[in-house]
Amino acid sequence: MNRLETGVSRKSFKVTACIDWLDVVIATLRPSQHQHVQDALRKITGAKLWVETLDKQPGNVGTTFRLRFHDVLANDHQKLQQALDELSLRYPFASAPSITAVEVACDFRHKTGSIPDTLAMTHRLQSSLFAYGTKHRQFDPATRENRYLDRHGDRLDPNLNFRIGNKEDPFAWQVYYKQTDNQQSLPKDQWRARVEVTLQGSALHEYGLNFLSDLQNFSFDKLAGLFRFRRPVAPEKQADGDRFKLTAIKINRKLHDATPERGMHSFDTVGRRDKWRKTRAESRHLEADSELQEAVKGALRRLTL
Repeated sequence: MNRLETGVSRKSFKVTACIDWLDVVIATLRPSQHQHVQDALRKITGAKLWVETLDKQPGNVGTTFRLRFHDVLANDHQKLQQALDELSLRYPFASAPSITAVEVACDFRHKTGSIPDTLAMTHRLQSSLFAYGTKHRQFDPATRENRYLDRHGDRLDPNLNFRIGNKEDPFAWQVYYKQTDNQQSLPKDQWRARVEVTLQGSALHEYGLNFLSDLQNFSFDKLAGLFRFRRPVAPEKQADGDRFKLTAIKINRKLHDATPERGMHSFDTVGRRDKWRKTRAESRHLEADSELQEAVKGALRRLTL
């Protein structure tokens, strides 16, 4: 697969995976306010972490707290466990810490830092991501509104964050040009194209991620199926020498505005019926982008905690 076919070559990028953030729930034997738990974590980790009381009682106290970890703590099980062990000395736990949500990211960082190529890779990821989610959209910070991609003529903009799924869904996806971290600008040599998936609720149970201990030695390549990439089958290949079929394919795609420029979901209305009139999971007009899928699978395989 060359640059002409895809817009940018994957070979120009180093691909890595990480946990962007991890939400852990703890249950304590004695009640406390969230700011006291937060302060204890700050003294232990040196960072101010997000803490939420899940069972708030009179006096703003509770015994069940959700903690969010980023960076090193989210990606080093041993250090995270040590931090929680120290926390449990101050606030004894009633049960083992559980996982309530996790966001796993794959980064494509250009080997020479090319900004145009990184934007091109962002667009390639956005225009080829295939996910069984809803409300494909891009958030426009200029208007503080979502731009939905459900109408003919809508087009992806790699400068904007592409999102699939709702905040409360078991699975949700994002693809964007990452230039900041924790609302702080990153050095230009750290700018990269990022694709990430968030798992919560039933999604965690599906992959056997219930307790914090489940993350230790977890094979992250099990999540490769959540990073699926597709591209249109060339009309000539699909028509297989039938010029009438070739014309019909081109007209059908144009009629439904089925194009990667709007996203893979734009193909949901073409090629979904088989000869028995049953609905296919994927359009016949699509095929796997094996180059992207193998890159992400390899990065996930290398991710260990």
